[in-house]
Amino acid sequence: MKILKLDSRNFSEAVVEAVEILKSGGIIAHPTDTVWGLACDAANSKAVRKIHALKKSDSAKPLLLNLPSKNYLEKIGRKLYRAKILAKNFWPGSLSLLIPTKSKKIKIGVRLPNHKLSNTLAKKFGAPLITTSANLSGEKIAKNASCVVKIFGNKIDLILDDGSESKNIPSTLVDVSGDEVKLIREGAIPFKKILQTLSSHS
Repeated sequence: MKILKLDSRNFSEAVVEAVEILKSGGIIAHPTDTVWGLACDAANSKAVRKIHALKKSDSAKPLLLNLPSKNYLEKIGRKLYRAKILAKNFWPGSLSLLIPTKSKKIKIGVRLPNHKLSNTLAKKFGAPLITTSANLSGEKIAKNASCVVKIFGNKIDLILDDGSESKNIPSTLVDVSGDEVKLIREGAIPFKKILQTLSSHS
């Protein structure tokens, strides 16, 4: 495990190193706009299984994707009318959306955080990254890099430490895959505000 202390001087170099680790199937930890998280290549099934093993979470439970851009919705999703409205109004930000995929009859969770590091990583990687809270399933989420080390030890390939401590308020998760908009988890953005935004476009 390696810990990189981030500042304005080494930010770009650190991102390049992190992207190389992600491309090789590695796991990294970093802060986001909501909580400290773990990230890996979403298309690498071995890396995804490793994250589930690290968190001791149910491997059948889907993990959120950090998209490289708003436009990436078009590549992976369908029935995106509501998703596009919410993305336009709340992205980048603390909103996660469950959308139906093009390829299979399944739903995936997607987000675009309001966080320079998270978004730069996904953009430079060029494809969706898994983004999930840095904790053991059902237990407290790491607030900072030191907490990540205490929870996972040397099982993570890289920790990007900007010195921040998160408030650990998760993103609001909303299902927009069906006829009705459903709240899955209320977090940083009130569900009422989301419904108001959608009703103003109806």
